[in-house]
Amino acid sequence: MKKSIFGLFIIMALTYSCAKDIECDDAQFCIVNNGNDTIKYSWESSYYTDTLFPNSKACRSVGYIHISRTSSSYKTIMLNSTKGNYYYDVTDCYTEVILDE
Repeated sequence: MKKSIFGLFIIMALTYSCAKDIECDDAQFCIVNNGNDTIKYSWESSYYTDTLFPNSKACRSVGYIHISRTSSSYKTIMLNSTKGNYYYDVTDCYTEVILDE
């Protein structure tokens, strides 16, 4: 019993020490249209203001994010499109989401 608890403690300690800190002054969030249809979309609005053509990508700067083992500061992006309405938590310096394949 003591060996299994000690082994579990070692695994947890290694996992915790391997967690990476993420800090970006200007994180990027991108959407990709790999399909054959044109997608109308908008950031943070219910009215479609932009068009994403087949085999193209659109990116948006979301600003500063910082994520560590003890605290986090991230952004939530709202995306409305003809493929659906989504909220994404941006937790990395570069995030790419495929809307249609």
